[in-house]
Amino acid sequence: MAMDQYLFLIPLLPLLAFAVNLLLGRVVGAGASWIASLAVLASFLLSLLTFQQINSTGEPFRQDLYTWIDSGDFHIGINLFVDQLTATMLIVVTSVGLLVHIYSKGYMAGDPGYARFFAYLPFFVFSMLMLVLADNFLLLFFFWEGVGLASYLLIGFWFTRRSASSAAQKAFIVNRIGDLAFGLGLIWIFYQFGTMDFAEVFAQIPEAPPAVLTGIALLLFGGAAGKSAQFPLHVWLPDAMEGPTPVSALIHAATMVTAGIYLIVRAHAFYEYAPTAMLVVALIGAFTSFMAATIAVAQNDIKRVIAYSTLSQLGYMAMGAGVGAFIPAIFHLVSHAFFKACLFLGAGSVIHGMHEEQNIQNMGGLRRWMPVTFWTFLAASLANAGLIPFAGFWSKDEIILGAWVTDQVPVPIGQILAIVGLVTAFFTAFYMFRLVFLVFTGEPRFNAAEVRPHESPLSMTGPLVVLAVPAVVLGVAIGWPPEAGWIHTFLEPVFADAEEGTAEGDEVASLYRLQEETAPVEEAKEEEHVSNETIVAFAIASTIAALGGIGLAYATYYTRAIQAPEERASALYRFLRDKWRWDELYNGAIVRPLGELANGLWRVVDTRIIDGAVNGVGFGIGAVSQRLRHVQTGLVTNYALAIALGMVVLVAIYLGWSSSLFR
Repeated sequence: MAMDQYLFLIPLLPLLAFAVNLLLGRVVGAGASWIASLAVLASFLLSLLTFQQINSTGEPFRQDLYTWIDSGDFHIGINLFVDQLTATMLIVVTSVGLLVHIYSKGYMAGDPGYARFFAYLPFFVFSMLMLVLADNFLLLFFFWEGVGLASYLLIGFWFTRRSASSAAQKAFIVNRIGDLAFGLGLIWIFYQFGTMDFAEVFAQIPEAPPAVLTGIALLLFGGAAGKSAQFPLHVWLPDAMEGPTPVSALIHAATMVTAGIYLIVRAHAFYEYAPTAMLVVALIGAFTSFMAATIAVAQNDIKRVIAYSTLSQLGYMAMGAGVGAFIPAIFHLVSHAFFKACLFLGAGSVIHGMHEEQNIQNMGGLRRWMPVTFWTFLAASLANAGLIPFAGFWSKDEIILGAWVTDQVPVPIGQILAIVGLVTAFFTAFYMFRLVFLVFTGEPRFNAAEVRPHESPLSMTGPLVVLAVPAVVLGVAIGWPPEAGWIHTFLEPVFADAEEGTAEGDEVASLYRLQEETAPVEEAKEEEHVSNETIVAFAIASTIAALGGIGLAYATYYTRAIQAPEERASALYRFLRDKWRWDELYNGAIVRPLGELANGLWRVVDTRIIDGAVNGVGFGIGAVSQRLRHVQTGLVTNYALAIALGMVVLVAIYLGWSSSLFR
């Protein structure tokens, strides 16, 4: 079935599920999960057909639905577009979304907001699908905000908890900062290019001033930094773990937080012509990755450890995009989506089996009670640690290698970034297996009389098994051989130059490709050859880093040959446990001063000046009225006297005016 005419069904079905469950939730009851799950299943199947069509023909296609804005020279349509990058994102969003819906059926059972939860989930899927299907910047931005709204609703789903409502507000406010930058970037794009259509904008980029391209690229990255939680807008993501665990898996591991990476890669033409912006992206990505990994080693909340791991892996993706390794960045986005969703859902299974306990120091020995959760969590942990042959190894190694050989940033910086990536890989392996050993091995550290661990139901363990499979084999399946695997071949047309002789008017076939003569540097068009020796060397280095981290965690938390850092409670450990004290810094430098400024403006400007002026006018009128009211005595004689006096005054005025007239 050709998907050209049916593309709209992919986002429409989750939207219908959202509407039904929101409006008729009390009627459908437990059936809300079936409505949402079947809708997302249908979207997944249609996404598979779309993916197969792109894979077989290699040609992008679109479906024009209707004109949204038509004012003078400003035209914005609701048009859906699919190329290789979009097709990849469709599979990720719908597949992980489907598994999260199935998992949530068991996890959220008995919750009083069950139907509401299964209204919010498909609404998020709808917004995310429209975001990746958009063919222009304004439509993308509209559903970028829709994704943010869905995130706010889901993080604060248990809104009666103060921590959940505060986390939702924090996520909303921090993302508004990034969205402000994104919005300014869109205004600049329209001012410079006169359009927001991707194809038309990208075609004009070679003729635009470099300073303008750098400014736009940095503003777009500001939006991406907010959504993908890059420093300094990273502080909202760990707190977002206050939402239900399936929300963490769907939104804050696999899909929403990758929207920023998708935006950078989709707008790659801006960055290729703006080396300063690429350097900023690479440096911030590397710093975010390293910082988050060091924080994760000192956290005791099982979901927060995985949340900081997500921050770290998003930093890898940003670093990859910043050094020009766009395909490895998307490769890591895909592999990370599956193994990180498996980790979050595995954490949810542990929390469910431990009766809502989340402190890993109060666990231990859970392998005997939760075998399915253990083995799937172990597979995902190996993938996240980057151990060969698991999925995370192949994509993460390509990003580190890309940083080493890149010519997009100055030579010493590229090598430094690669080294930072290797060090971060060591920390990643350490904190992941600290988590595994403290949760699943050793003696129980909980009161067995009060807590009776148990395996989760099939609706929860089934998705874990399904997600564990790509965590093991996906890297080899789509990434072998390194730098030339299937995913490279599949995504290459998105970043390739348009061939000469493309038929005039064939905009869809040439979308997102720049004309051959517009490349910033001729040599940059030629595919860089990386020697097999370099590839093998970095594969060995990545493996050594992963094994070193696992070995240190083994000696520290399994054999106890090394004293655990939390037992020493050094100043450095406390600093990492307190998350580099970013929250305290922001509260002291930004939140509190702005709060005091707002209170001062309220007390002085609002209360005394504005309210004082309004109240003063009212008081003055009241005072005058109080004086004038005494004129009304109610005595007829007084009124007659007033009339007589008035007549005398009027006659006097008339006589005086007449005498002056005839003088």
